[in-house]
Amino acid sequence: MDAATTPFRSKSARLAAWFVLFCALTLVAAQRLQLGLCSDARHAVLRELVSSPEPATVVFVGSSQTARGVIPEVFDARAAELGVPVRSVNLSFFGTSRQLAYLTLERWLDAHPDTTCAYVECGVLSDHQDFPHEALSRFETPSDALSLVVSLPYDVRNAREFKRRKDHPPTFDPLGAFTRIERVQLHAELSLEALGRGPEDCVRALFNLAQRRGASPYWMPNEPTLASVIDAQVAERGYYRITPDSPLGLGGKAGVTKQAAAVSYETALAATFKDLDDFSEPTRFRATKLYAERIAALCKARGVRLVFLDQPNFRGRPLRPSQVAFYSQLAELFQQDKSVLYREESFQDSGHLSVMGAEFASKALATQFVGAGKQ
Repeated sequence: MDAATTPFRSKSARLAAWFVLFCALTLVAAQRLQLGLCSDARHAVLRELVSSPEPATVVFVGSSQTARGVIPEVFDARAAELGVPVRSVNLSFFGTSRQLAYLTLERWLDAHPDTTCAYVECGVLSDHQDFPHEALSRFETPSDALSLVVSLPYDVRNAREFKRRKDHPPTFDPLGAFTRIERVQLHAELSLEALGRGPEDCVRALFNLAQRRGASPYWMPNEPTLASVIDAQVAERGYYRITPDSPLGLGGKAGVTKQAAAVSYETALAATFKDLDDFSEPTRFRATKLYAERIAALCKARGVRLVFLDQPNFRGRPLRPSQVAFYSQLAELFQQDKSVLYREESFQDSGHLSVMGAEFASKALATQFVGAGKQ
């Protein structure tokens, strides 16, 4: 090849090559150190728990329903009472996303191969995932990012787009071609967002370290108590505690009272699913089903017992028959005792258990864990 035509002879070409190399190296560093999780208090808690060298026998993964609904200390104490000493952690994030659950569990098992059991949340509301979690790029790994453009599990980017499509469906879309093209474009963008996060995550972590004078990579200008919030949740091994007399607790309790007046205890317990069982439709809940199957495959490959955990809402709808069938054929499915959880004192708001409800649920989980393990 002539020297004049050498690809890296020009300054622009060399600069571009160095930039690509820089992005690749920072992506490797950001992924290894999980720097994408430094921008949010709850994500920082997960980063601290996964990075901790302390082992755990059992992990819980899900949304805020599980973060506020399972207390590891109570679970461990009940299991010990039944003769099985364990240590558990709650790795749940905020917002529903089976994909984030898969990525979190994968990272945990890579760092803690001695884990023997994983509880993964499912439910009537938590299974609704027609669009990706807004924090997906912070959790996403390069391999899974690339797989998105093949699997195409999502329909739209966010809730706003979902509502627009629902209210104004396309009037001209021959054989669904335009919708298909938009889905491919969406997933290509999601992959590129994840693959391009390296420099952003590294710069943010360095800036936070400078602000905290090297003490911590966690800093947010609008959260002066960020460090204490993270420490408190880490101390409870991921349980997110809401005090009943806090503004959030009081506001949520008003919703429970309203729902209790609308749906009686007896009616809620006797309820069966009577609506359209749309979970069985092949074009719905693609991400939910895909990543449930990947979680099942991951646990099988790592020799981990998998239990899908139905987290109920206060006097809400039960699981669809097709949901029960789907999860039962993948792994164990555990449904909480609603005769206790449908009492007003068990919920802090319509979607999250109170401390009392979480204590009951955690003991019930431990009893199920020990009982099934002895069979």
